[in-house]
Amino acid sequence: MKKIPWFSPKTGRREKELALRVIGSNYLNDGEYTRIFEKKIAGFIGVKHCVGVTSGTAAISLSLMGLGIGHGDEVIVPDLTFIATANAVRLTGATVRLADIEPRRFSLDVGSVIGSINKRTKAIVTVDVNGRAADYGLLKPLAKKKKLFLVCDATEGLGSKYNGRYLGTFGDAGCFSFSANKTVTTGQGGMVATDNTKLYHRLLELKDQGRRYQGTGGNDLHPVMGYNFKFTNLQSAVGIAQLERISGRLAHSKKRDDWYKLALAGCRNLVIPALENQKEEVTQWTDILVEDRSRLEKALLKSGIGFRPFWYPLHTQRPYKQAGRNFPNASRVSASGLWLPSSFDLTRKQAEYASKVVRSVLEKD
Repeated sequence: MKKIPWFSPKTGRREKELALRVIGSNYLNDGEYTRIFEKKIAGFIGVKHCVGVTSGTAAISLSLMGLGIGHGDEVIVPDLTFIATANAVRLTGATVRLADIEPRRFSLDVGSVIGSINKRTKAIVTVDVNGRAADYGLLKPLAKKKKLFLVCDATEGLGSKYNGRYLGTFGDAGCFSFSANKTVTTGQGGMVATDNTKLYHRLLELKDQGRRYQGTGGNDLHPVMGYNFKFTNLQSAVGIAQLERISGRLAHSKKRDDWYKLALAGCRNLVIPALENQKEEVTQWTDILVEDRSRLEKALLKSGIGFRPFWYPLHTQRPYKQAGRNFPNASRVSASGLWLPSSFDLTRKQAEYASKVVRSVLEKD
């Protein structure tokens, strides 16, 4: 068996075709193709507005800035997430308040959120970890009751749903990433989705030097503060081509998970985390929880099988360092979680081989 990658982006002729059209137009910056891509994402998930930006991190930051979050405010973030979620809050000047996760969805624990709210709290950033929806049935009413903004980090959830609605359509804004390991990739890039027209207009200003409408770079008016987080036509051309394949990619992800579930059924010392809704939720990558992860990692490396361990909890990272007693679930899940090979080219044979190696380690007496 050849080496099996954990994940890899997949592009083809359509991406090249559209990218060459952009190059031929001699307008590579944020423009016509960016507007097309924004409209296509908005139509796909069912929102009024989408704004393309430079990254998922920028999408979260600009959403918070657009809602008026800044110095002196606190924003609640789950302890188990990629550090970009917390860094995006810090970029606004606000303070990060970490909360523990619940062990089923790997998303914010409502009790921990309630215990974290104080007079300075202005927003909650949920994270749809690996396409698993946060508990919006509880978190959305809580945010409304406490008069907090709700920004949804759906960077791993494009195409996954909760109660019939696509992730990224809950709360005041939803944020997506198009980095290399996502279902739709443009190399780097992100998107904010919202039904709030006032926020949409502010996002346009924030991403383009205070201009709501495209300027000349010369004697333009800049009536408000803004920055440069524009999403280029070149990136958008690739994104348009990628989005055309999303249905097939989501279907493959479901099949991939089924292959692993069958091959690993009954495996000792292993848990395949269940989905809340098998029909609606789609995982970005197949994940497992194991008791002896370090031994398994060594065996996978030796066998040429790619993988990725879950993130370290944010409370263990130097910029957000604090005692771990308030984050038992995040600590436990982080130490045992691992993503198995999940690329779009993964075959059933490869999934079964990877599963065989997993079994050989975990069921060894």
